[in-house]
Amino acid sequence: METLLPLAILLIVSLLLCVGILAVTQILGPKRPVPMQLSTYECGVKPEGGSHVPFKSSFYLVAVLFLLFDVEAAFFLPWALVYKNSLAEGPALFWALIVYLGLMAIGLFYILRKNILRLN
Repeated sequence: METLLPLAILLIVSLLLCVGILAVTQILGPKRPVPMQLSTYECGVKPEGGSHVPFKSSFYLVAVLFLLFDVEAAFFLPWALVYKNSLAEGPALFWALIVYLGLMAIGLFYILRKNILRLN
């Protein structure tokens, strides 16, 4: 039970912070917004056209690929810390990373072979 106490305190503090921020914005926020305040602001330029502009799906694909390889990079630090402490247990952790890197390399070669990163 005492191991969950910090987590419970964090949860309670974060919920109180969220409720507090919402309450302050309701109290200090504008009460009677005018049409000028409700209009869209884009760097001082009047917006033209609709808000639904078609995007190529390749932009989303590049974003997902960035997230994929970013998560791969974020995986290495915890792996290195665990690997440093478990050298006596054998090479299983090392080979697990080699398999992981192999799968990521296969994915990267597939992306490069299919020219997915080309946006036109």
